[in-house]
Amino acid sequence: MYVPMKQVVNLFSLFIVLFCTILLSSCKEEIMHRGRTPLVSVGKEYLYVEDVQRFYAANPPAADSAQYVNDYINRWVEEALFYNVALRNVPSSQEIDKMVDSYRRSLVLNIYQEGLVEQHLRSEISPEEVEAFYKANSPMFEVEEPIMRGVFVRVPKKAPQLASLRKWYKSRSIDDLEKLEKYSIANDVVYEYFAETWNKVSDIAAKAPITEQDMLQRLLRSAAIEFNDADYLYFVSVDSVLDKGKLKPVELVDAEIRGLLVNTKKVDFIKSKKRVLYDEALKSGNIKYYNK
Repeated sequence: MYVPMKQVVNLFSLFIVLFCTILLSSCKEEIMHRGRTPLVSVGKEYLYVEDVQRFYAANPPAADSAQYVNDYINRWVEEALFYNVALRNVPSSQEIDKMVDSYRRSLVLNIYQEGLVEQHLRSEISPEEVEAFYKANSPMFEVEEPIMRGVFVRVPKKAPQLASLRKWYKSRSIDDLEKLEKYSIANDVVYEYFAETWNKVSDIAAKAPITEQDMLQRLLRSAAIEFNDADYLYFVSVDSVLDKGKLKPVELVDAEIRGLLVNTKKVDFIKSKKRVLYDEALKSGNIKYYNK
C-alpha cells in the first residue's frame, strides 16, 4: 500500500523523538529488554518499538501514518492501565490459571485431533465412497449459476496474424497453446486459459462487451464465439458449459464431499483412536487405578 513520503517522514520523526526520550530515561533503569527498544511502559509492562513496527507492517494505514501509530500506542497504554486495575481487583488468579490451563489443554487436543483426521481419515476415503455420496445426494451439487471451462482472448483489432489466432484459441494442442501464449505477450493480448478449471460465465462475460445471458446462449449453440467493440476483438472457446440446475462434475465437488464424509466419520474415528490408546496404556501399566 502506498504511503506518502510526508507521512513516512512524520512517522520516522515520531520514532526518533520517542527513542531519544527512552535513551535519556534508560540511564535511570536497569531492565533487561533483550535487545528490544522500549517505547512506553505502564508499571512493569512495556511496549517496544519492534512491536509497533510489526503492527504497522501487518496493518498498514490508509492515511496519516504518524497519527495511526500514535493511536495504536494510546490504545496500548489505556489497555495496560485497565489491565493493571483489573489485576488488583480480581480476588484470585488461581481460577484464571485453571481456565488458561484448561483452554491450553483443549487447544492442544483439538490441533492434534484435526491433524490425525487430516492425516489418516481423509486419505482413507476412497473414490468409490465419494462417487456413492455424490449419487445419493445429487441435489446438493446442482450448479447455482452457469459455469464454464475454456479459453478467453481479447486482442486489438489491428493486431497481426488474426487468422492464426482464430485457429490457436480453439485448439488445445500444446504447440498451439504455446504459440498463443507467445503471441499474447508480444501483442497486448489478454489471454486466459481455464480449460482445466471451472469459471463462472458471469466472470468471463464481465471482461467483454456482452451480457452473461447472451454469452451463455451463444456458447450453448457453439463451442467457439467471437464478438467485438470499437477497439478489440474477443474470442471465447469452451470445452464445457453447465447451466444453472445442472449437476456439478464430481471432480469439482470432490473436496467438498470428502469434507462432509470426514465430518460424519470423525467422532467414531477419534473414539477408536482413544480406545486403542487406552488398551495399550492399560496393558503396559501406564494406567493405574488406586481404588480397585
